[in-house]
Amino acid sequence: MLSSSSQYAIRALAYLARLDDRPWTLARQIADDLAIPPSFLSKILQTLTSQGILESQRGRKGGFRLKRNPERLTLHEVVELFDRLGPGRLCVLGQRVCSDEAACPLHFTWKHSVNAFIHRLQTTTLGDVGRNPGLGGFPSGRDIEPPAAPAG
Repeated sequence: MLSSSSQYAIRALAYLARLDDRPWTLARQIADDLAIPPSFLSKILQTLTSQGILESQRGRKGGFRLKRNPERLTLHEVVELFDRLGPGRLCVLGQRVCSDEAACPLHFTWKHSVNAFIHRLQTTTLGDVGRNPGLGGFPSGRDIEPPAAPAG
């Protein structure tokens, strides 16, 4: 139901939220730990940065970190950056026209399911995701190695 971009964004943000007060984290560290293609993740992280969810810093001590409070960042806000969930979504059966007035056979069932899903995204925060370590392929806190301190 969610694109790979949305899934990876949520996973990367949950990863960063679990790092607590740790310093900047390199994109390649996140990609390695979460098994996300690095070039794909870089584009996702740039989108999250441009939207004020992350902050980035270049240089030896650079990387990414959360800018927003995970308790106030809903999954809906993240997903909306990558997926169109609002009115005008595509028909589940692929019809060109599918609305309350010209409904496909699954329109009302699908509409109810999608609305429930959107509501769940709107009421679930990144902090909620972070409180469930180890679920659904997310690394637990013990699985995350702190970024190595730069030499020198």
